[in-house]
Parts: sequence; structure tokens; C-alpha cells
Amino acid sequence: MGEFNAEEAAEQFAALRRNLTQLERTRTKDTQTTLRRTTTGRSSMSRSQTRQSNLERPRTGRTASIAESCSEADAADHDVEAGEKDDAKDDEDDEDELHLGEFLKEGHFEKRDDGVSAKRVGVVYKDLTVKGVGSTASFVRTLPDAILGTFGPDLYRIICGFIPSLAKKQGELRTLIHGFSGCVRDGEMLLVLGRPGSGCSTFLKVLANNRGAYADVKGEVSYGGIPADKQKKLYRGEVNYNGEDDVHFATLNVWQTFTFALLNKTKKKAREEVDIIANALLKMFGIGHTKYTLVGDEYTRGVSGGERKRVSIAETLASKATLIAWDNSTRGLDASTALDYARSLRIMTDISNRTTITTLYQAGEGIYELMDKVLVIDQGREIFMGPAKEARQYFIDLGFEAPERQTTADFLTAVTDPVERRFRDGCEASTPKTPEELEKAFRSSENYQKVLREIQDYEQHWKATDYQDAKRFENAVQEGKSKHVAKKSPYTISFPRQVMACTKREFWLLLGDTTTLYTKVFIIISNGLIVGSLFYGEPLNTAGAFTRGGALFFSILFLGWLQLTELMKAVSGRAVVARHQDYAFYRPSAVSIARVITDFPVIAVQTSLFGLIMYFMCSLDVEAGKFWIYMLFVYVTTILLTALYRMFASLSPEIDTAVRFSGIALNLLVIYTGKH
Repeated sequence: MGEFNAEEAAEQFAALRRNLTQLERTRTKDTQTTLRRTTTGRSSMSRSQTRQSNLERPRTGRTASIAESCSEADAADHDVEAGEKDDAKDDEDDEDELHLGEFLKEGHFEKRDDGVSAKRVGVVYKDLTVKGVGSTASFVRTLPDAILGTFGPDLYRIICGFIPSLAKKQGELRTLIHGFSGCVRDGEMLLVLGRPGSGCSTFLKVLANNRGAYADVKGEVSYGGIPADKQKKLYRGEVNYNGEDDVHFATLNVWQTFTFALLNKTKKKAREEVDIIANALLKMFGIGHTKYTLVGDEYTRGVSGGERKRVSIAETLASKATLIAWDNSTRGLDASTALDYARSLRIMTDISNRTTITTLYQAGEGIYELMDKVLVIDQGREIFMGPAKEARQYFIDLGFEAPERQTTADFLTAVTDPVERRFRDGCEASTPKTPEELEKAFRSSENYQKVLREIQDYEQHWKATDYQDAKRFENAVQEGKSKHVAKKSPYTISFPRQVMACTKREFWLLLGDTTTLYTKVFIIISNGLIVGSLFYGEPLNTAGAFTRGGALFFSILFLGWLQLTELMKAVSGRAVVARHQDYAFYRPSAVSIARVITDFPVIAVQTSLFGLIMYFMCSLDVEAGKFWIYMLFVYVTTILLTALYRMFASLSPEIDTAVRFSGIALNLLVIYTGKH
């Protein structure tokens, strides 16, 4: 046994105390930072733990010399000082990160009165029943079918789109949702659970007042006392639905996507808020590094799938809606990012008094604990609605077995799955199993009576307060509009500003797809040289008159052919335009006008490149008047053909039909107008 050395022990104790003090300080700092920070970037806790792993532990062996112990203590002191410097640097970095709670309290997303949001609207739904048309068999079309359909069934379907009375009823009506009742107050979060196909998306769409896809919707839905039809007409952009699929313009970058959304939801006097909120959204979802990266899609390289999902979420938040229905919005996100996203929704719901309704598949326990209420659906039937903390015990009391390591959300979903669910011993026969039996058990339970009482209490609160929340909501919406927007308009900015914003986006789209742009320029120049060389050196007498007519006709026809590429842009962007219309960003007509405005300079450049080459290589008369007449006719004809193609794109249900009708129309024009 070695001899005890008091001085060595004192040095070791001092070094150990410094290490423990530093560890405690960094952990306390990280805990406080985590509670107030919602970014998904690397947290300071990870950095602190990395530094702590690099700290050298003091040795405990009694045989070490005093000199070695002193050197260890000095090294520990140096590491602690370095750690303090790193923490100071981290504090500077944290200043650039977003404190979501403080940011929301500043009133960037909504008007606030005395620190409280003025846009507070809950939703009540009573005996909600939704019916849809049952799907029929779909067959792959062959070439003969496409040819015959062009002159018959396809044309008939297009006409029926304008005259619905001519359409034949197809399929039988099927009930998708059976008599749902419940309420979600402002500041509450509702989690909707069920297997795929059970009706979760249908329920979210109907609550978001997105009913166009359904044959019949019965029951009462009220938003803070505002009927559903009034909400749809006057406040469409305040109740939004975020779908499961991420549909964006692929050639816009992330910053342009956010900026465009905010330009359409911010009045003119608050334009300085656009950059502030856009930067906040980038920090909130940890995608600041993708600021100038294209959003992309399956054909265009851009951000990753998880980042694209976060772009979709952020764009929906940019709509500044009061009630948002999120349909499986964590798809493509890892568990940590999904939890951070759910916490962000929780903070926004609490501080902004929003109403949040979301459906998630395989939600973790951490996400489930953030929810106030839960709705469980089984084949379109409401089998539970109530506080999230009571759902698990309710189904256990019915006779289902809840495995210890299974999350509550998975357990509630498993109840609706005949293969996955389990029963407690002795309860196999008495436990309800079919959706009808589960619905009957819930409606005869005390939980359902609580739902009915809560609906009644909430409606009585509206009446007792003379619908003050609804009135404040309506006033806040009106104050958020630009000066020249009508009171009954659901849009935030005037129509000319919508056209300006859409025009800016069209130029962004044009410059974002440089490959297509350069390819088109190359085709125009190369074809001008090739075709011009065919007519080069033609005689100036009557022998060259006929061939020059062909050159003039080709000049008009070539750019018309080239503009067929606008069909794909018009059809592929239709889903984005429809979603933006639901968000009340702009009128669809603003997009049509913006595209025409964009055509003027773009087609002018195309006409100049092609016309200059063709005119002089074909040895046409070198006179200013004749030259500009030639350029004018080519320019106007190209614009008119582009408008013709866009018309067929707007009338056609898909790109195939648009191409067929556009091609036929162009051939008919060539045959019956000719070159004379």
C-alpha cells in the first residue's frame, strides 16, 4: 500500500470540483436554452457535452507524483477557461437563433391586444356527416381509345365541366363520416388518429371548410359563432388545410417561396415585416442553409424530402391562418425534428391562441403529451373524442390491453386494427370489436356526454359574451387588409398587387430554370440559321416570291410550335395555384394576367433572335417599314398561339388531353389558314 499524500489529494479534489462545477453550469444553461429555443439545428447541449468529453479527468492513483498532479490540475484549469470562452461564443451564436415565444408576442403573425391575440376562433361541429362518390374501375387507355376519346368522351367531359347538368351521375354515394360531434377551443390542439382510409383526411378537410371534393356535407360547423358558408366567403384564408403531399413550384428557391407567400398576406404598410418573418421561418425549422436552394421535385434537384416538408409547413404558417388542419405533416421528418415541430405548434397555439388540428401516423409519446384532445376514427365512425389523457384508460376499461412499451398513439390506432389489437384476459367476448359497436359504446359512455356538455358550454360562452371573440376576429382581419381591398373580399392585398407579386414569381420561375431557358435560346438560334440557310440567296425576281412566302409562314409557325412547352407549365402549376387560392393568396386570374405580362418581354426576345436571322438570311427587302411589320406579325401571332395553348391547358383535366387538343387546333389553323 502506498503512503497517503495530502497535497496530491487536495490537487485532485480541486480539479474534480472545477469539472463538476463546469458541467453543472453548462447543463443548466442548456436546459434553459432548450426550453425557449425551437430551432432544429445543433443545440448547445451537444456542444457542451462534446467539450466535456474533451476535459481530461484527474487521475486517482496514489502512486502519482506531486508534479504530475499539479500538471493535471493546470491542464484542467486551461480546459475550463477554454470551455468558458466557447460558452461565450455559443451565447453570441444563440443571439442569431429564434426565440419563438418572444417573436410571436411581438405580433408579427397577428394583431395583439394587451398581449393577447385578437384572432381567436374555436370550432364546433355537430352531427357532421360527409358523403362522397364511390370510385369506379379505371382502365389504361390505348391509342385507339385516345383517338376516339378526343372527338367524343373527352370533349363531352370538358363541356360538362361548364354545364354540370349534362353530366351523368357516376358511382354510388358512400358515407365517409358518420355524425361526428365535438369542439376544439382556441388555444387547443386536437390529434386525429386512425388507420389510413378511415376518414382522417376527410375530417380535416371538412373542418378546414374545404368541401369541394365531396358530394354532400351535412351537419353544423361553426367557427367562433361564424357559420361555415360565411367563413368560406369572407374569411377563407383564415382556416387552412395543409395536405400530406408537398406541392411547390420546383424552380423557386426556399427564400422566394416564403417571400411570395408573405407578400400576398401582408398589407402594403407592413412590407418591412416580410423579410423578418421569412428569416424567422428559416430559423424556426432549421433550414437557413437552404435559403437559396431550389425547392425541387422528383424531376428537379433541390432540397431533401424532409426539408421540402418543412418548406410546406412554413408556407402554411406564412398564411397567418387562425385555424390550421395539418394532415400527416411529420411525414419525411426524423423523430427529433418531428418533436421540435410539434413543440413549435404547441408554442404557437398557446401564445397566438390558434386552433390546431392534426393527424399523425406513429406519433411518439412526446408529441402525444403536447395534445389537449384526441379523436379516434374507425372506418368513418367516431369511437372516442375527448381529453388526450383520458383516451388510453377509456379503451382499457372497454377491455383492450395496452402493452407497457407501446406509445399511447400507437395503442389508440391499434384498437381499430383487428390484427394488431389485444384484449385483456376474460374480456374477449364483451369488448366491442366492429366500428359500429365501438361507436355505440362511446355514445353511451360518460365521455360522450362530456363532449356534448362542452359543446353546449362553449356555445353559451359565445352568446354570453355577445360573440366578442368573433367580432374581434373580424375587426382584426379587416385591419390586416390593404386600403383598397373590399370588406367582403377574403384577400389581404388588392388585385393589382396580386398581379405584381405573381409577375415577379413568373420571372423567378423563368430564371430558376436556366437549363430550359438556355435550351430554348439554342433551339431558336440554331433553327434560325438552319432554315435561313435553306432560303439564302434566293433570287429577287418572281422566281423567289413563292419560296419567300414559305419562309414567312415558317417564321410564324416555328415560334408557335416552340410555345407548346407552356402547356406543361400551365398544367403542372395548377395544383399550386389551387392551394394558394384556398389560402387566399391571390385570385387565379392574377396568375393568368401575370403570365401574359411576362410573355411580352420574353416573346419579344425570342422574336428578335429568330426574326433578325431569318429576315436577313432570306434576303427580304431591307426597308424599315417592312422589317418592323414582319417582326410585329411574328410577335403578335406567337402571343396569340401561346394564349390558345393556355386556354386548352385550363380546360383540360390533364396534360395528355391538353396536348391532343392543342396539337389538333394548331394543325387546323395550318390547314385552313395556310400561308396566304
